[in-house]
Amino acid sequence: MKKLLIGLLITAAAGTGAYFYFNQKKEDKPKDPSVSKELIIGRWKATTIEPATDSIEKQYLYDFKKDGTALRTISDTIKADTVRYEWSKTSELVLKEKPTDSIGKVYVVAKLTADTLQLQSATKSTVTLLKEK
Repeated sequence: MKKLLIGLLITAAAGTGAYFYFNQKKEDKPKDPSVSKELIIGRWKATTIEPATDSIEKQYLYDFKKDGTALRTISDTIKADTVRYEWSKTSELVLKEKPTDSIGKVYVVAKLTADTLQLQSATKSTVTLLKEK
């Protein structure tokens, strides 16, 4: 009787092991955290700012250039400001008002695709920009 019970336990353990081995879910490999930095080149329009702290929040237009400069305009004016941008880490974008500034405003790039740029500031507010065509 003992041999039969031990045999059943071994068979059950082997069956359980085989079940978990063959039915493993294929986990998605983590995506490369690096951002394709060339995708930022072009004209971007801010569409949403969350959380919305003011109903008349400024909606900026950005025109990122290859040389590290960006023209920033408010959607209802013609006057443009020039800001500098640089990448500090693989997914952090730093905007500086003047080239001589040692510290700028740091944004974590949450998403950068061919048509969407999503930035998150240190205060956890999220800005979504869409590429203009």
